[in-house]
Amino acid sequence: MNNLPSIWQLRVFDCVARLENVTKASSELLRTQPAITICINSLEKILGATLFERSKTGIYLTEAGIAAHIRTQRIIESLEGAMELIPGEKKIAPLAVASRITRSQSQALVAIHECHSFRAAAAKLEITDASLQRSARTLESNIGCGLYKNTAAGIKTTDLGDALALRLKHVTAQVTALVDAMQGFTYPRSKTINIGVMLLDPSMLIVNAMKETHEQYPDVRIAVINGTYDSLVNKLLREEVDFIVGLLKAQQSDMGLQQELLYKESYCIVARRGHPLSLKSQLTVEDLQDYQWILPPASSPRRRAYEHIFAETTTPPALIETYSLSTIRISLAESDMLTVLSWVEILSERHFGLLAPLPFTIACEQPAAGITTTRGKQLTDVQKYFVDVFRKNSACLLNA
Repeated sequence: MNNLPSIWQLRVFDCVARLENVTKASSELLRTQPAITICINSLEKILGATLFERSKTGIYLTEAGIAAHIRTQRIIESLEGAMELIPGEKKIAPLAVASRITRSQSQALVAIHECHSFRAAAAKLEITDASLQRSARTLESNIGCGLYKNTAAGIKTTDLGDALALRLKHVTAQVTALVDAMQGFTYPRSKTINIGVMLLDPSMLIVNAMKETHEQYPDVRIAVINGTYDSLVNKLLREEVDFIVGLLKAQQSDMGLQQELLYKESYCIVARRGHPLSLKSQLTVEDLQDYQWILPPASSPRRRAYEHIFAETTTPPALIETYSLSTIRISLAESDMLTVLSWVEILSERHFGLLAPLPFTIACEQPAAGITTTRGKQLTDVQKYFVDVFRKNSACLLNA
């Protein structure tokens, strides 16, 4: 956290990048040329990358500088949006107000918002109560309005304080992602695809899309990042992944996400090949109660499908609860246990030859699946190609 660039440094970087001239930037920002130069040099040291190429005709962005500027523009947009929350007449430009906010002030607000008290927030940040108070009150002074209120449980953030804390936390995540991206800047952005995939993923659709994409773009590097939905959304907002494929979920309008429905998930009961129940042409609920189950995690769509099966009777014994497809695969292959998987997952499992669906229809709501991106996201040519192929393959499931 201590090695993150300040808002002011990012503002200076954006100005120099736009104007391609230190003199013009110093005039716009009302600072001396040496001050601007020192600021840029400090930022390059923090990021571990050369952002500009200097010449007699101007100062121009390097490849790393271009990547950093794109992220910086997103950060500035987020900051301006955060400053729009502040009520009253705007006599100072939002970005100028944001530049007054120091890292300690932002950390103080977020900690108080999360801990619901000054004392707990100070302990979390490992600073004195006085230091926290100073940062918190200086922030109020800088933006010109109150952010905290007295309650029976102590001092807490106001509604405005809560909203601003969430925005500033998001900005900090974006700045952190900028630093991480620059320090690992080793492969051209135009030749990479970073896909966020949930723990039980539509593997066959992804693998087929990757295969076709590599045939069209042999040198593209595709990274598949697995995680829970919430962790992937956080990576998406930090631009660590380009998009998420899998189940779609309702989102708050202010998260800035855009979703595209590609197909509907349907579910089936799965067992090892040669399972005793696979010999029957049609199964009953009573048949399914005679075997142990691997439970899908609580609140997951597969768990809801499981609950539908036994909605009118006693649930069978279940000794394992997991998201892990490898754990499910091995456990089923070496026992007579049963579980619920989606048909997309079964398409992948059939290639291993270990598991097979059983003849039982699960009557439940089919959740939507597709692609989630950030609103206004500009995909590169290779990313667009992958998405188009994934969309084409998914259409077979949607029409099935």
